[in-house]
This record gives sequence, C-alpha cells and structure tokens, in this order.
Amino acid sequence: MLIPLVIALSQPVNIAQAQPCKLSVIGDEETNNCPLLTGIFASEEWTIMLSRWEPGAYVLKGINRVNGKKINTMGSEVRGTVDRPQYPFSEENSETLYLVTFQRGDRNTIRLQIFVDTVPVYNQLLHKTSSNDPFLGR
Repeated sequence: MLIPLVIALSQPVNIAQAQPCKLSVIGDEETNNCPLLTGIFASEEWTIMLSRWEPGAYVLKGINRVNGKKINTMGSEVRGTVDRPQYPFSEENSETLYLVTFQRGDRNTIRLQIFVDTVPVYNQLLHKTSSNDPFLGR
C-alpha cells in the first residue's frame, strides 16, 4: 500500500494550473492574473462581445440569433484558476447568470453557460469571429 502513495507523491505537480485567479484594483491600476479574452465570439445560437469597461469592470453584450434575446451587462469578478478562468455576469433584477470560461491555451474559444435560477439552460462553445458581426448591431 505504501508504494502507490510514494509514487504519487514523487510525480511532478504543475502548481501554476491550480493557482486561483485573483483580481484587484487600486486606483486606476488593475492586477489580474487571469486576463479576460476580449473580442466577438459566436455559435449558431449566440453572438457575444467581451470587452473591458474600466479597470476591474468587464462588459458582456450579445444577442441570441434564434429568439432575439439580448444580453447587456457588466461584471467585476473572476473565478477559477489561471489555466481555466471564469467570468460571471448577471443582469440587474434578474435571476440569470452568464458564465464565460476559457482555457488559457486557446484564445479563440470560450464556453458560455447560462443559468436561470441556478438551473443550467445553455452550455456551448463559441469561437472567435469577425469584429463586424451583423448580429451585434441589432
């Protein structure tokens, strides 16, 4: 029984992957070890734009291509780890949570999860697209 434990303990561990995301803002200076991916991302159902508003404040805008539902919200929180950051966004007076997750190694893909009253209703990958997507102008 001791041999597997010794072998497991002797394996190298990548500490950076388990490091939690940390965001702080002092004055106009933002320190964030999990920087947000910005740009326009799309799937068959959603087109969204992620951007920075000011230090520590991020914007999520989007439109559902199927039903026309729009998202326009800000967030100032980061969760997850440096390898897989998560940015939560919620609309004022709404029980809807939008969670944007990405892998640090893939800057062209994000995961959009939508929860209504903590129940997951959407969970898909969105891919980086052109900066002039016509759906965002609606």
